[in-house]
Amino acid sequence: MSTIDFDDVLVHVGEKGRYQNIMYYLLCIPATLPAAFLAFSQVFVSASPEHWCRIPELENSNLTLDQRKALSLPYTPKSDGRRSYSRCYMYDVNYTAIIEAWLHQEAAANSSRTSSNGAPGLPPVGSTDWPISKCQHGWIYDRKDYDSTLVTELDLVCDNGWWPSTSTTFFYVGSLFGNVVFGWIADKWGRRTAFFAILFLEVIISIATSFSPNYVIYTALRTVNGLFFPAIYQIPFILALELMGPRYRTFAGMVICMFFATAMSLLALLGYLLRHWYALSLATSVPFVLLFSYYWIIPESPRWLLSKNRIDEAEVIVQRMAKVNGKTVPSNFLRKMEMDILKKQGISCNGRNFGGAENRPPPPSATPMDLIRNPNIRKKFFILAFDWVANAVVYNGLSYNTTNLGVSDYLAFFIGGIVEIPSYVITWYAMDRLGRRWVLCLTMLLGGVACVSCMFVPEDAVWVTVSLAMVGKFGIAASFAVFYVFVGELLPTVLRSQAMGIASFIAGIGLLTFPYIVHLAVYSRVLPLIVMGSLSVAGALTSVFLPETLNIHLPQTIEEGELFGADFKLWSCPTSASKKTETDKTTEVPVRYLVNGRPGSQTTGDVQDIPDAARITLPLPEGNLENAESRESGTDLTWGDEKV
Repeated sequence: MSTIDFDDVLVHVGEKGRYQNIMYYLLCIPATLPAAFLAFSQVFVSASPEHWCRIPELENSNLTLDQRKALSLPYTPKSDGRRSYSRCYMYDVNYTAIIEAWLHQEAAANSSRTSSNGAPGLPPVGSTDWPISKCQHGWIYDRKDYDSTLVTELDLVCDNGWWPSTSTTFFYVGSLFGNVVFGWIADKWGRRTAFFAILFLEVIISIATSFSPNYVIYTALRTVNGLFFPAIYQIPFILALELMGPRYRTFAGMVICMFFATAMSLLALLGYLLRHWYALSLATSVPFVLLFSYYWIIPESPRWLLSKNRIDEAEVIVQRMAKVNGKTVPSNFLRKMEMDILKKQGISCNGRNFGGAENRPPPPSATPMDLIRNPNIRKKFFILAFDWVANAVVYNGLSYNTTNLGVSDYLAFFIGGIVEIPSYVITWYAMDRLGRRWVLCLTMLLGGVACVSCMFVPEDAVWVTVSLAMVGKFGIAASFAVFYVFVGELLPTVLRSQAMGIASFIAGIGLLTFPYIVHLAVYSRVLPLIVMGSLSVAGALTSVFLPETLNIHLPQTIEEGELFGADFKLWSCPTSASKKTETDKTTEVPVRYLVNGRPGSQTTGDVQDIPDAARITLPLPEGNLENAESRESGTDLTWGDEKV
């Protein structure tokens, strides 16, 4: 591993210059469009429109559609006097005889009606005394929103109605293992290698899925495609993020969320325009063949190359980055930087050794068992895991449930994507002012209460239910955005990756249930909303037992993690940065130091265990701390232009 800290390199070539902007927005396309289409196209491809039993004997009769339903289908009366006809059952009677008898009566009475100007006779209607059976001749589907879906082509309704939910579940089974596999590939062989492997395989298999001869093959291909989600979102995002400095990572995270929400709305628009599952499947896969051209554009992560000591390859990318950003760095810049670092090994600030950092034995490595052995860490981990399950299930469930809201599937899904955008903007602003804990709690509570409130809405007030469901989507999208920041700050550095991996796996297992929650709509349209709303409220209530992390020094060791938040008050608010006069304003300066003979630094988002003796307090110079630079000049530490 190279001793070079890439964040130090970015100080010279630009933390977020033109090069990073170009790469970031280029990578946002494959990270959002294919990912959103892959995960949510099944909402329309396997949509189940309104349907009822097909009665061949009535198809050539003079009866209208409503009259045929009244004659052949059992019903349940609604509160407004209308009828809710069965989707899966029919009256098992001789319809030919009934129609012939009715026509005979009409013919016999025709002359008397004509002479007396009487009203025509009423058409026959079904009787609750008639025997009932399952649909015997297939189904008729409402073609108002869809010309064709896999459900309408293969009759995946009633007794076969479990197929679409199971297919979605298997897709997320694939994602459970794909996240682990491609995360390992990205760490071992590089972000670029993992990205193009995912992109190539996902596009090819998505195109193949469009030609599935039956639903078993379709489900199998969707399961394989599940391996690439959410890796197809995460890997290019990580690649873009590693090109930026720490100060711009929140910006990058929020903007890509907005891209993803826009991609979901675009999916709804494509579904509305195409209306056929086959055309939609091709439209959401074939165009991404163009992304193969990224092979000649996107570089490997120089941060990863340095971690593998591939300095010469990183040098080429850094030189290109500096040129595009309008910066000038000498040739062999990284080699010279490494030589400077190696010359200073064994020397800290002004040649003094703070706390004998080189001679300290390395701390014992953390294991997943530390999550169980330490009561406070255990409590936080279990709450985080539950909240992760709640966020994942409710967000995906509300996205898939748009087809059950009683309005156009396309319109409901489109609005669901649009409402996410302001939720990210508001969260971005609020989480750095009100804190992570209360924003997470309030957004989950808002979304949960809105969904549960649907149980009090009359069945015919469809748009009230839709509005509450969209408020729920707004709340859960906002809570998901703050949750990803919060979970990374709560866990100690030495356990963070392991704990997040385990919690993510638990959330993935919980995610397997959401297709069946959505399927509950066959019993009641609002039942999925009530279940998901209750889960969101439960997540909100548990989140208040987590400590606040805003403006707090984050835990690094197991010991610090166990102490962190042990004495927090339930109704406490985040601490604000102290405002002092210019003469007494002080701060802990990020300093260069040596840990076991290797230079390190205390930086946001990449903290290390720094000995107390290596921390010094200095007057804060003019200007914002975020814009100040800490660097070494020879063996002297400088702050901005002031030598310490």
